[in-house]
Amino acid sequence: MANSLIRDYISSDQKIGLDNFLPLQLRVEGAIASRFGITSLALLGFAVGFAVAIAFF
Repeated sequence: MANSLIRDYISSDQKIGLDNFLPLQLRVEGAIASRFGITSLALLGFAVGFAVAIAFF
């Protein structure tokens, strides 16, 4: 059930917070989260953001 909720949120027009400004990141994280059954995108977003920050700095 959680997987379909994430897919529903990604395909909806009502986004929250930075999801309005980062649609590519939302799609990538949503695909990963729904594939592995993760119920929250926050931890995944932190991990991806941290990896990008390490790569640039």
